[in-house]
Amino acid sequence: MQADIEYTEEVNTDWVRWNKKLELGIPLIDSQHRQLVSMCNELHEALMNRQKRSKDEWLVTVGDVLRQAVNYAQTHFADEEKLMKACQFAGYEAHKQRHKEFIQTITQVLIGFNEMTLTLGFDFADYLRDWILSHIACEDKQYCPVMRSFYHALQEYSQRQHEASNTADGISVLTED
Repeated sequence: MQADIEYTEEVNTDWVRWNKKLELGIPLIDSQHRQLVSMCNELHEALMNRQKRSKDEWLVTVGDVLRQAVNYAQTHFADEEKLMKACQFAGYEAHKQRHKEFIQTITQVLIGFNEMTLTLGFDFADYLRDWILSHIACEDKQYCPVMRSFYHALQEYSQRQHEASNTADGISVLTED
């Protein structure tokens, strides 16, 4: 898995780059996963800018990024879990439990946030990056076949409904004359 992700330390580049191999083929989920990767990069950038700020300013910036990441992860997990449940993914309960454990871990980091050091911050950023990328690349790929099938069936149904509605509208217009 590690070989599939590009890490970089160059100035003005992303720490973690989105990789096509991470795409699941489910537009909503792929978009949210890209946002989570972007938040990893924001956290890393905030950590890298420690020398440019006082410790209090740095803690506020890093804390804001962490809180946004926690809130977004919760939103993403809720969306993902709704889709898993709707498509009757057999591994739903176990997957949901992993989400819960992740939220508990990052919530504990936020609780002890005032004691955050630069080293702990980078350790947490590494944890966040590794968890998100391995979760996407390994665990989320497990629900892909059933969810993609469900998602495409919904799209086809919606398209048929739209076409039927347009046809019905066209008939009613023709019969009114």
